[in-house]
Amino acid sequence: MQPLVRAAALAALLAALGALGKTPRRKAPEPAKPASTVAPAVAASCGPRSLPEGDVCIPLPPPGRAPQPDGRETLPAEDTPLAERSPLVPRRPDRPAEVAAYRFPLTPEAAPSVLGGLDRPFDLSLEAGDVSPGPGAVLLEAASGEPVVSLSLEGQEGPAEVAFVGELVGATVVTAHLVRDGGRLRQLLLVHGNLERPSERAVVGAPLEDGDEIGVIGDSAFRGRTGLYLEARQLREGTSLGGLDASRLREDIVSVPVDIRNTLPLR
Repeated sequence: MQPLVRAAALAALLAALGALGKTPRRKAPEPAKPASTVAPAVAASCGPRSLPEGDVCIPLPPPGRAPQPDGRETLPAEDTPLAERSPLVPRRPDRPAEVAAYRFPLTPEAAPSVLGGLDRPFDLSLEAGDVSPGPGAVLLEAASGEPVVSLSLEGQEGPAEVAFVGELVGATVVTAHLVRDGGRLRQLLLVHGNLERPSERAVVGAPLEDGDEIGVIGDSAFRGRTGLYLEARQLREGTSLGGLDASRLREDIVSVPVDIRNTLPLR
């Protein structure tokens, strides 16, 4: 090979070697980002330290009161009044505050005054054996021996039913009512306590029409104070009366206390 040709070939070879590594490499495609598994934020329907129960918000136990395995809260003292340790569904704004606006499970002509509850203290002595009243409950003035009758509640569908007869708030009859509220069916319990005795009509499982006699006024829960103790409670969602220990009906894990004025029919 001629020297000139060899020099040209060598120059071409050197130029080719110098170009090695300078050719831009194609970028490897970035891996696709996985779809987010985080659920979108949901607007809270209840305030802080409260949880939804159907259409109402139930407060969580105060700090330092841990719930027990069954959901009830551990209390610092056993003598804490029930009204101070239970949540309450308050009176709705559309319901009158005045007691005179409502019918009660007494005779049609009865217009009882409130002896305790709502905006009046019960003035009870737990040491003397008085039963602790529930929040939202009321003690109505009534003479000893007067009849207590079944009542059809606001929005009730079908007849009521006797759910419990025995000692709860003194001699007590609890009736169960299926009520339509906001397009949903709920089961409400009406606790009739402080009775002298239940009537023969009060048999667990028996259907009740409006006006059926279920008991007689007494003072079995609040000695020396005759009158009708009345308390309304909403059975928690998923809870069935079938097979339930009826003595637990007033426990917060089973039912939520409701202001009595949310349930009673208007006059």
